[in-house]
Amino acid sequence: MNLHIILLMKKAILFLCLVALFSFDGQAQLTKRAYRSIESWTINVGVNAVGSLGTRNPFAKLGEFEFNRPFAVAVQRRWSRNLSIEQDFTLNRFKITSTIDNGSLPEAFSYFSTNTYLKYYFSDELFPETLWIDLYTGGGLGIFSVDEINTSANLVLGGIIWVSPTIGLSLQGVGKFAFNHKDNRFDNNHFQYMAYVVFKL
Repeated sequence: MNLHIILLMKKAILFLCLVALFSFDGQAQLTKRAYRSIESWTINVGVNAVGSLGTRNPFAKLGEFEFNRPFAVAVQRRWSRNLSIEQDFTLNRFKITSTIDNGSLPEAFSYFSTNTYLKYYFSDELFPETLWIDLYTGGGLGIFSVDEINTSANLVLGGIIWVSPTIGLSLQGVGKFAFNHKDNRFDNNHFQYMAYVVFKL
């Protein structure tokens, strides 16, 4: 297990928490509408970790996920209480010492992806009186590149903790099922996790 990657991920999450907490505006008595406006735009900025480790378990070998130049940004439009659409862009890097599907790499590879998700928010159904959390699931399509360009069908699950009506912290996991994965040595099925600071516009 790569302890260096785990420490970097912990530091990144701690940094996101501090940014959001220092942005807290102290408005404790807020209406439900202030937190969950039916129509809103959000911009998410954060980091990501990528794992293509030959396992179907999304929590296996987390310490071996790639966390090198791990930039992530997303824009989301929520047009109803339950539905939204999101477009994201992520960057990462596989080092020459990394593995993909338990195989070694001939060289270092840069990772890029952009994905479109349709998300369904279900927090109101589970926690109708809880204002500070949004949970969602969804799916979509994406384009990614390790050695070559490939496309994927994606499943997403995540949540947002709101520390104010306009600032939140988000954790999101995505399973990416690559098309023509049998014909691609490196550009195949993988998992990706994102940690964001969320800004509601």
